[in-house]
Amino acid sequence: LDCPVCDQAGECHLQDLSFDHGGAGSRFKEEKRTFEPIDIGNKIKLHMNRCILCYRCVKVAEQLTEKRVHGVLHRGEHAEISTYIQKAVESDFSGNMIDVCPVGALTDRTFRFKSRVWFLKPMNATRECKKCPGHATVWMFGEEIYRVTGRKDAYGEIERLDGKTAWICDDCRFETKDPKQWNIEGPRKINRHSVISQNHYEIPNPLKTNVKKSLK
Repeated sequence: LDCPVCDQAGECHLQDLSFDHGGAGSRFKEEKRTFEPIDIGNKIKLHMNRCILCYRCVKVAEQLTEKRVHGVLHRGEHAEISTYIQKAVESDFSGNMIDVCPVGALTDRTFRFKSRVWFLKPMNATRECKKCPGHATVWMFGEEIYRVTGRKDAYGEIERLDGKTAWICDDCRFETKDPKQWNIEGPRKINRHSVISQNHYEIPNPLKTNVKKSLK
């Protein structure tokens, strides 16, 4: 696994499964598939060697874009996620492919190698946006916003707002990193099984503290 050098480390389902159930050695004897790097744009980095071909990024692109330029090429063991004639993935909502990828195959170029997620503080934030609901999670280090993602529930899926999935646009995700452009609502509690959930950025409730003391 690429966990030591992968930006998805700490919030990767494959990493969680490997840690919980994986063995120290592998029984896989066949030659593993490797792919040449493919440039799909200046916002998203594609690592096909990490892809598990779950098709989630393809399905999301079909729902959110009118002209999808990427998909699954070839068949069988030669199948891979790619773009037609090396086109770049460009749409107002292309960054949501990063949020739905369960492994490190699709990562944010603007966040690449900046920090590990467990060093950052996830905060709920909103902003007025003409393209999307503007409900997001901003990941902060000190007073800086290192990355912006959609708000996810305990199952790693994007939360729903007013009956619709609250996808965020690329302007909010990639271009809006100034804290002054966001209304920071407060710390976000990460419920899913992850190393991030070990960090407690919760605001202490004095009522709960007093009740615990009285019980002792």
